[in-house]
Amino acid sequence: MAALTLFIFSLLVSTTIAIEDFQNIQCTDKEERPAFQALPLQLNAERKQFYFHVYFREIFTGPNSTTTIAASPNSDFPNFGEIGIMDVPLWGHLNETNLIARFQGAAIQSDQKTFGWHLSFSIEFELPALKGSTLMGMGRGLQLTTPREFAIVGGTGVFSLATGQIYGRRLSSLDENELWIEFKIVGYYTPMKKPDW
Repeated sequence: MAALTLFIFSLLVSTTIAIEDFQNIQCTDKEERPAFQALPLQLNAERKQFYFHVYFREIFTGPNSTTTIAASPNSDFPNFGEIGIMDVPLWGHLNETNLIARFQGAAIQSDQKTFGWHLSFSIEFELPALKGSTLMGMGRGLQLTTPREFAIVGGTGVFSLATGQIYGRRLSSLDENELWIEFKIVGYYTPMKKPDW
């Protein structure tokens, strides 16, 4: 019992020392900030909303394919464990004019009962005003169903601290080698001051 009490006391002391160490860190950068700092939440931060209406055209084979299979293990359920890598343009119109962004990421066949894919992706913007900015997303896509919904879990560039939803519906296509999806992307972001280095 004495050993247990001594262990708990030493834990408390070491935790207190660790917290005090953070409070006494010397400032080292241009902004006179320590290496670690916790600040009160600024509730008056300006939050902005964004909206995009785009069209996704995935091509599965041929010289213009936008998706490739990176791994295809043998399994009892067809395609289970398969990993696809994609780089699909997002267009402003169905006639493939006005390139808005590129949908880049990985799709993993993670469902043993149906064709259900887990997607992790970034949307890399091509518009001049948003060049270099991204939205990060995740979600589940069922190959043969519509609608689809993905979560926006972050962003970079203009879209710092982004959150939101991506709603999609599959459009009919005459070509079995391609997939058209209409996306409506809605979310919020909070502009942040970037480091001046």
